[in-house]
Amino acid sequence: MNEAFRSERTFTVWQYTVFHHGRLLLRSSRRTESDTRVDLHVGGVRGMFLRPTYEGIVIREGTEEEVRHLTSVLGPEVFRPGARLHVIGEDRMTGFVVGGPLECHESPSGDDVPSGFLPMPPTA
Repeated sequence: MNEAFRSERTFTVWQYTVFHHGRLLLRSSRRTESDTRVDLHVGGVRGMFLRPTYEGIVIREGTEEEVRHLTSVLGPEVFRPGARLHVIGEDRMTGFVVGGPLECHESPSGDDVPSGFLPMPPTA
């Protein structure tokens, strides 16, 4: 298992947009004034299945078997060249994102401040 990210913090699906090639932002808000906020970003999203909130999160690279299974369900176009399977769950899949690399940004900013990634358009 190639683990990309692990945290005991609570993460929420904060924003998703199809604008600018599909971008997903998962966020763990500051718990106290002196705490940090953690943002996880995946661009080029081609497919996903997520719960709204994760109490603790492990994100790992998908196995070849998991890629084959999702290809049979979603179709081969989802796994275009360069697409990666990010599996949420250590020993079983509780969610996934197919897209570009997983990026992480930690900041002392509040939730009303944009993430450290390219600006995402506001949702209507």
